[in-house]
Amino acid sequence: QEREAYGIYLVDTLGGRELIYRDDDISCWSPIPLRPRAIPPALPSHVAQDEKAKDAIGVLFIQNVNLTRVAGLQPGSVKSIRVNEIFGQPARSKRQASAAQNEIIKGTLGTARVADDGSVAVRIPAGVPLQLQALDANGMAVLTMRSVLYVQPGETLSCAGCHEPAGHSPTPALAPGVKVQELAVPPGPRYAGAFSFTRTVQPVLDRNCIGCHGLDKLAGKVSLLGARTLQSVMNVGDECSQAYASLVGRAGWIVLAQRNSETPISQPHDYFAHAGKLAKMLLAGHPDKEGKKRVELDRASLRRIIDWLDVNAQFYGDYSFNRVSDLPPVQAGVEALRKAVRERFGDELADQPLALLVNVVNADESRILMAPLPAKAGGWGQVQRGAYKDRNDPAYAQMRKLVEGVIPQPQAHEIAGTCGRDNGCRCGTCWVRKEGAARPIPPAEPAKTVAGK
Repeated sequence: QEREAYGIYLVDTLGGRELIYRDDDISCWSPIPLRPRAIPPALPSHVAQDEKAKDAIGVLFIQNVNLTRVAGLQPGSVKSIRVNEIFGQPARSKRQASAAQNEIIKGTLGTARVADDGSVAVRIPAGVPLQLQALDANGMAVLTMRSVLYVQPGETLSCAGCHEPAGHSPTPALAPGVKVQELAVPPGPRYAGAFSFTRTVQPVLDRNCIGCHGLDKLAGKVSLLGARTLQSVMNVGDECSQAYASLVGRAGWIVLAQRNSETPISQPHDYFAHAGKLAKMLLAGHPDKEGKKRVELDRASLRRIIDWLDVNAQFYGDYSFNRVSDLPPVQAGVEALRKAVRERFGDELADQPLALLVNVVNADESRILMAPLPAKAGGWGQVQRGAYKDRNDPAYAQMRKLVEGVIPQPQAHEIAGTCGRDNGCRCGTCWVRKEGAARPIPPAEPAKTVAGK
């Protein structure tokens, strides 16, 4: 078809045609008559115009979390709001990150308190996909948002409630007297990426649980060691730890939201910490048959486990094909570490499994550093012989260096979301990056206008 195939004609009642307009470059199709009119008023933008701002943030304002159409969400039961960041899959192929198939991984940014009137206003990062969870007094999600929200820099995003009834609309701005909070950072180590079981939860198990579950005995046939296992619960070949496999594989302990198997809409206590037995058991102190408490976790440690359960119990905090945990430890480093442990702490500790001494993705909370560190210095205070004075103790610094010597270094690293393996690509997308580098995209030509014709 020719570019100028169509023109605009005036057709009379006898079928006569008079050409009014034809363009030499584009066909004229579906003409729209115009008439002069006043320029409409320009509404001011609610987005911050300073593109150089280092901290791009917006504000989320919920008028009343108790305003809901969801049955079973009792007024006053929501005490805080948790904000999770969603991490999208960067490449065509990805590693399995969870026992939930095709899971989109999440990271907890923090929480904000709900006022007595049900309102909450909090600063949140702009331009980032976020998920909200309504939490009870124990920090457990009673209701979880299944979609995402964004804010633009400087924007105030408002909603009326948590799945509020039809007919309620949010106010466009903060209500008078509402104080905007900063997100309260969750307990545990801070690191880039999404929530990692090994980084955040495993140190809690190493401190409180392995005495009965993996070190000297195996109560209930449950191993909570951080050692890797071929007994994968992730169903696609990716390995996990013995601890993760034991917890997720135990019937009823953890209730996952599985892809294509979820309930149609969110309901209170439908999945995660509230739906499984594990969180309830830990809140009760892991009682024995007579009801006597066996383990009483401090609030920060309990929060780490609850946060993990509420992000759908994912194991990995990334989609990487270059994970440190996939690699064997540096053997010379292992030998040097065991020698130093033997000299300072004795044979019993030195001969324990390496996973009980070193956390390869969270070196600072490795058991060989935390167990001999006094509680008043931020440690666990569990090993008295050879205990460090504090983190400034030269012996602690030397052991920290030996821990680092055990951790292997990947030969490849992620580049622009791809696996970075130019030879033997595993993500299926490296060719895009290489093609783009070899053939830069030329700048777009200015759009041609037909104004005035």
